[in-house]
Amino acid sequence: MIDVIRVSGGYGKTDVLQDISFAVKPGEFLGILGPNGSGKTTLLKMLSGTIAPRSGEVLLECRSVGAYQTKELARKMAVLPQKTEQAFSFTVEETVQFGRYAYQSGLFRQLTAEDHDIVKRVMKQTDTLRFAQKSIHELSGGEQQRVYLAQALAQEPEYLLLDEPTSFLDLSFQKSLLDLMKQETAASKLAVVGVFHDVNIASLYCDRLLLLKDGKAEVLDRPEAALSAERIGRVYDTGITALDHPQRANPQFTIKAKTIPQKTEPLFLKERIEQYLPHGIAFSADRPLRLLSPEGGFAWRRKLVFASGNNSGWPHDLSAFEDETLFIQHDTELADCHIVSSESGDLCIVGMKDTAGRLIMWVLVDGCLQDGQFVKAISTAANAAAQHHVPCGDVLVAATQSGRSADQAAFLIQIQNKTAACVKALKD
Repeated sequence: MIDVIRVSGGYGKTDVLQDISFAVKPGEFLGILGPNGSGKTTLLKMLSGTIAPRSGEVLLECRSVGAYQTKELARKMAVLPQKTEQAFSFTVEETVQFGRYAYQSGLFRQLTAEDHDIVKRVMKQTDTLRFAQKSIHELSGGEQQRVYLAQALAQEPEYLLLDEPTSFLDLSFQKSLLDLMKQETAASKLAVVGVFHDVNIASLYCDRLLLLKDGKAEVLDRPEAALSAERIGRVYDTGITALDHPQRANPQFTIKAKTIPQKTEPLFLKERIEQYLPHGIAFSADRPLRLLSPEGGFAWRRKLVFASGNNSGWPHDLSAFEDETLFIQHDTELADCHIVSSESGDLCIVGMKDTAGRLIMWVLVDGCLQDGQFVKAISTAANAAAQHHVPCGDVLVAATQSGRSADQAAFLIQIQNKTAACVKALKD
């Protein structure tokens, strides 16, 4: 186990870190997050014994990390730095073999058969075996990073320290490297401590997260407890939006990009809504819309197409619709369509009634909606139809996600009123 006990210190007389305490157990993946200058790399150097804390101590298995001899420590702990410079042009295989140095003894330090087997195994794990006879200098930055990871794994460490391990890797290799780390923590009880810039990746792969700000521990906890939009925004001093991962409870975040105001036409001009009764309706926007529909859940689209019946009268080839279109196929032809919009043009209700008397509703919003507001808009429109004793088949909500955020109460009242007016017109 690594025990960090009230550690403070840094470089010279300047304390980069102040009163940091935590422990890392075998089989755990701990992530360290924080903005530039918060002390992430300094803390990693203290864990590895590269620099000593001014106060407090770092214990490796109940013994000060600074008390270990170099080879003795290398058999316990490996470090993968952010960037490694290698002056000599060794081959990839030779570079990985350096990871066995801590296990060699005697004057001539020859690799044993076991050493060769371990080197081959870790090169397979990191997908570097195919580069074995290439010079390390012939590889890209991402390929070199995987070679140095193989070198670290060749040490067969019990503890692995990673300083921004995915910096030079493309998405595929980021995933494969971190999947390998998770596999090793589970299979061999390897303890991994990694410094990350990418909050989302750290959230997905780390068992616990230590969030630093100005050299102090902001929080240490599981990702779902440690991370929130408010905390991340405050620590990194930037606008953040929280997202739900579709398969995991681990929080995800996106930055709020600055919106440059642009002159655009009103979104819901009636000219944008094409009616081809009884065969369908099409709506085209001049910008992407975020929508929630029964067919596809949440998605971004520029065009909505509702096609009914056998489509023999539809003026377009329905098989040729582009990816930016949400295409909805209905088995019954449309009997009528009615459109109600607000005077400001920021809300438009498109109501369609099929020949069986069922309603299909589109709620189109020129504004910014939270996920919960999409859901509430659907239920509000459906309830408004139900109050007029008209069965409502499907309700779709689409929003530009630009401009002002909708006021919850006023927004829902407006939807209820406009939907009721639309339903009444279709019913009559």
